[in-house]
Amino acid sequence: MDLANQDLLDEISRLKEKNKQLRTIINFSSDGLYVVNNQGITLEVNKAYEEMTGISRKEVVGKNIRDLVFSDYFDRSAAYMALQSKQTTTIMQKIKKRKYFVATATPVFDEEKEVKMVVTSVRDLTYLNHLQNQLRKVEHINKKFPEYSLSLNQDASTIVFKSPQMRKIIESIKQISSFPTPVLITGPSGTGKEVLANLIHQLSSVNEKPFIKVNCAAIPPELFEAELFGYVSGSFTGARKEGKPGFFEQANNGTILLDEIGELPLTLQVKLLRVIQDQTITRIGDTKPKHLSFRLICSTNQDLMQLVREKKFREDLWYRINVVHLKIPPLHERKSDIGPLIEQILQNFCNEYHLEKQLLPQTLSILKNYSWPGNVRELKNIIEFLVISTSTTSISPSDLPEHIKNAWALELSSTEKEGLKLIKGTPSTENFSLKEAMKQFETRVILMALKSSKSIRAAASQLDIDHANLIRKMERLGITYHPS
Repeated sequence: MDLANQDLLDEISRLKEKNKQLRTIINFSSDGLYVVNNQGITLEVNKAYEEMTGISRKEVVGKNIRDLVFSDYFDRSAAYMALQSKQTTTIMQKIKKRKYFVATATPVFDEEKEVKMVVTSVRDLTYLNHLQNQLRKVEHINKKFPEYSLSLNQDASTIVFKSPQMRKIIESIKQISSFPTPVLITGPSGTGKEVLANLIHQLSSVNEKPFIKVNCAAIPPELFEAELFGYVSGSFTGARKEGKPGFFEQANNGTILLDEIGELPLTLQVKLLRVIQDQTITRIGDTKPKHLSFRLICSTNQDLMQLVREKKFREDLWYRINVVHLKIPPLHERKSDIGPLIEQILQNFCNEYHLEKQLLPQTLSILKNYSWPGNVRELKNIIEFLVISTSTTSISPSDLPEHIKNAWALELSSTEKEGLKLIKGTPSTENFSLKEAMKQFETRVILMALKSSKSIRAAASQLDIDHANLIRKMERLGITYHPS
C-alpha cells in the first residue's frame, strides 16, 4: 500500500472518529436535534428527537426534508424554510399528525457565507397543550361553580361546595377567622374537618406562622404530656439530652389543631384546660412556665356531650373549647355537594397523573346517588381508583367498585322506562341473590343508555362497549328496543 492510500485511510478513520464524537455530543442534548445539509438531506438526529417524536434515525437519515413533508412525517419544515431564507426560523410543527413541537432551525454558514447545513432544535409542546387543556377545564369548573368555590393560597387547592349547609359553615369561617377564639369542628370521619381547620388558619392574621396538627388518637397515653408540653434535659429516662419543645410551643404565635380531642385522657384534660385559660405551658421537669400565644382548633367525630354525660370528658373543658362550633354534616345529607366535588377531584387526579378521563352520565348519576358512608375521603379514594384503574378515557358504570354497584342494585325498584320494556320482566328487589342484583344493575344501566340514545349503536358508544356486545347483552337480559 502506497503512502497516499495510507493517508486517505487515516483521514477516513479520523473523520469516522470525529463523527462518532459529534454524535455522542448531540445525544447529550435534552432538546431534539435534527441536522440537514445545504440540499435538505437529513444528516443526523439525536436520541432525544427519536424519543419525543417516535421517528427513528434510520427512517429519516439520507432523505430529503421536502420528501418527508410530502410523506406526512411533518406538516411543514423549519429547516427547509431556513434554507430558503438563510435566517433562523421558528415554527409550530406537527409531527406524524399527532404531536406538536416548537422547531427552531438555525443555518450554519461556511467561509463564503453560504449555508453549509441547518441545525433544528425541537421541543415537545404536546405536554404543554395538555396542561393548557387541564387549565381550561379547571377554569370551566370555576365558571360553573363560581359562587361555590374558595381557593386556598397555601397549596392552590380549592374547597368546592354547593349545599346551603356548607355555605353557612364557610360564611361562619370567614366571619370568625380573624379572631383568636377557640373553634370546635365536629362531624363524621372523612367529612373534611382538617380542610376547614386549614381554611381557618389561612384566613387568620397568623397564616404565615406555624400551623401544628396533633392527632390525639395516635399518641400513646404515656407520651401525651411530653408531646404536648415538652420536657427539659434529664426529666425522665430516654429523654433527649437537650430537651424538647412540645406541640404548643411549636405552635407559638400560630395555630394548633387537636384532632380527635375526645381521645385525650382525663388527667391531661385538666392540664389542657389550664393551658387554654392561662396561655402558658410548663415543660416536664421544669418549674418555670412559658407564656405562649396560639389559636386553638379542636376536632372530633365523637359526641363530646355524650362523653361529658359518661364522665369521660370534662364539662369545663367542653365549654372552653366550644366557643365556636362548626358541625359538618355527612355527605349523604348534602347531596348537592357531590357533583361539584366529583368534578374537582376527578380533575385533580387527571392533572396529577397526566391522564384524560371523563365519567359517563350513567356513572355520574350512580355516584351522585350513592350514600357515601366514608364521606369525602371515600369519594376521593373511589375517584382515584377509577382514574388509575380504567384503560379507556370514558369511565362507565361497569368500572365502578363492586360495593357501589351492589348498593345501587339493591336500591332499584323499577326498570320500566318510556318507549322500552322488559320481555322477561323485572326481578323483585326483595330476597334476590348477588347474581340477580348484578343482572338488575346491568339491565338498568343499559336501559338508561337506550333511553338517552337515538339508536342501539349510539347507546353502545355511550356505554363504551362494542355494538355487537350490547346486542348480545340485551338478548341475554331480555331487553327489546322500541325507538320513540
